[in-house]
Amino acid sequence: MKRMMMALMACAAATALTAGTAVAAQAAAPEAAAICAAVADEHRAVWAQPGTSGGTVGSVVAGRIYDADCALVPGQSYTACGATTSQWAYVNYAGDDWGYVPSACVTWAS
Repeated sequence: MKRMMMALMACAAATALTAGTAVAAQAAAPEAAAICAAVADEHRAVWAQPGTSGGTVGSVVAGRIYDADCALVPGQSYTACGATTSQWAYVNYAGDDWGYVPSACVTWAS
């Protein structure tokens, strides 16, 4: 009987530890970014960083809709698509590939 009680106590302790670890991991996980739809206003290069110093990684096509992070990202100032600003849109330009496009060069569809 004593062995059975000790086994039950050990099992209860392990369950509590596991549950506590799961709750802590959930609390530490970052929230997923909100995804919006962005339409490219013109053919544009997609940059590795929110600025032109990181080099290009791909391109977007005028009129095509892309998934994009709803929040703009501050970066290098630029003049493009009729505006000067330092805000960049983070877009999914191909499959799992994401990069930065000048925010003035996209129209938000959602």
